[in-house]
Amino acid sequence: MLSRVAESLFWTSRYIERAENVARLLDIGLNLELDAGVQAGPGDSSPVELALTILASRESFQDGRPGADRTAVLEFLTFDRRSPQSILGMISRARENARSTQEVIGVDVWRQINRLYLYLGSQRARRRFVASPSGFYTTIKESCILFEGLIQNTLPRDEVYHFLQLGRYLERVDIMGRILHARCQATIVPADPASGENGLDLVRWTGLLRSCSAYGTYLRSERDRVEPVGVIRFLVLDPDFPRAIRFCVARCRESLKEIVGGDDDEVASSAERLLGRLESELRYIDVAEIFDRGLLPFLDGIQTTCQRVGEEIQRTFFLV
Repeated sequence: MLSRVAESLFWTSRYIERAENVARLLDIGLNLELDAGVQAGPGDSSPVELALTILASRESFQDGRPGADRTAVLEFLTFDRRSPQSILGMISRARENARSTQEVIGVDVWRQINRLYLYLGSQRARRRFVASPSGFYTTIKESCILFEGLIQNTLPRDEVYHFLQLGRYLERVDIMGRILHARCQATIVPADPASGENGLDLVRWTGLLRSCSAYGTYLRSERDRVEPVGVIRFLVLDPDFPRAIRFCVARCRESLKEIVGGDDDEVASSAERLLGRLESELRYIDVAEIFDRGLLPFLDGIQTTCQRVGEEIQRTFFLV
């Protein structure tokens, strides 16, 4: 496969995954702001504004804006074509990458990306956004999920599929780490994570689960109240939940191994070595040890590894 095709596939998948997560963050942020008693404290970000921190786009948002309000944040992260972190900006970039790979992704996958892009730029999308922001973001999320469903059901498990999967799950590790870091930093984690919490903390931890589409699954799996130990164990260490960091790292490593080939015991790239170390750590570490080390430093380490893996993939497969 040509390196430019592989790179386009990788970034198409990353942008679609990121756009879906931004839509979910904004939708959940709006819902949290409607919950009684969920107000930003002094110096804190509102649930919607927290998305700027997660996406590391606060400085670009504040450039030329005297203040931040919910409407301005939503507009910036949804429709601002100049922002690389807006939903429209990311779908536009995904479309440009997909345009050059139509012959390998298939007409159905291309049409789905193109349809979503045209919808976001239409007056119909604007009217839907004004009338029902939650309904609008649900449409975006479902469109991105349909893109992934078409990949799963129309593509053979060859290099094309695995570069798409590699981009998707690496982006998911990155965004999950960002979400956890930002929300756990905003929510004070007690020194004894098993200790009781007030109602506001419960709403915030529940909001964290909802922002990862994990609330119902968490309750079925843990069969316990929503508390820091269970939430972190589920979102970081669960081997079966598709948005858990451990699950995503394992899928990244599997796709990378399929791309490079070789024996099961052979490590063919630096990116695979980094992913293997992280997967091993996530497999054997206990949630209590995470809290002993410090939750935020632990998440910082995952973010650093994720960045290094992306750099190694770029150097190994895409630079010509």
